[in-house]
Amino acid sequence: MIKMAIEPDSKAKYIKLAKNTIIASVLITLALTFIEIPKDYFGGTVQIADEGLGDPTFAKIEDKDAQNREVVTINGRRYVVTDTGKTITSTQSIDGSLKQGVGLYGASKTIKNVSFLRPFGDCQDFWKGFYASIDYYRDSDGFVFPSSYSYDDYINAKEEKEKQNQVNAEQQNQEKVEQQKEE
Repeated sequence: MIKMAIEPDSKAKYIKLAKNTIIASVLITLALTFIEIPKDYFGGTVQIADEGLGDPTFAKIEDKDAQNREVVTINGRRYVVTDTGKTITSTQSIDGSLKQGVGLYGASKTIKNVSFLRPFGDCQDFWKGFYASIDYYRDSDGFVFPSSYSYDDYINAKEEKEKQNQVNAEQQNQEKVEQQKEE
C-alpha cells in the first residue's frame, strides 16, 4: 500500500497483488479447515491419506461406529447401541409390546437397564440415529430380543435361553468328566 502511494504509475500492479494475496489467504484458510474436518469427526489419530498411508488411515473401526458407540452384529446385520440404562414397560395396547417407560412404572411388567439397538446405516447420518427405528433391545444380562416382543414373550425366551445354557453347561461338565476318566 505504501508503494502505491510512492509509485502511482504501478498502482494497478499493486492492486492486483493485494487481490491475489487476499484470495490466496482465503483459499489457504478453507483448505486447512477442510483438512481438520475428518480429524475432528474420526478423532485426533486420523491422518490424511496418500498413496503410502491408504490402508491404515481409517482401518480397525471394528466394534465402534464414528461416534464411538458399540456395534453389535445380529443375524449378519450390524446394529448400533444408541441408548443405555433405559427402562421399558409393557404397553396397554392389544399386542402388549414393550416401549420406553415414562413416569411411574407398574413393577410387574418392567425391564430396567435396557439398551436400544438401531440399524447401523440409519445411525450414521446427521441425526446420529435419533429417528432410526429400534429393532432390538438388550437387557442387563446381555440377552438380545426383538422390539416386537411382548413382556411375556421376553420372559419365555429368556427362560428358554437360560435352560439351553444350563443344558450346554451340563454337557460340557460331562465331557470334562469323561476326559478325566480316560486320562
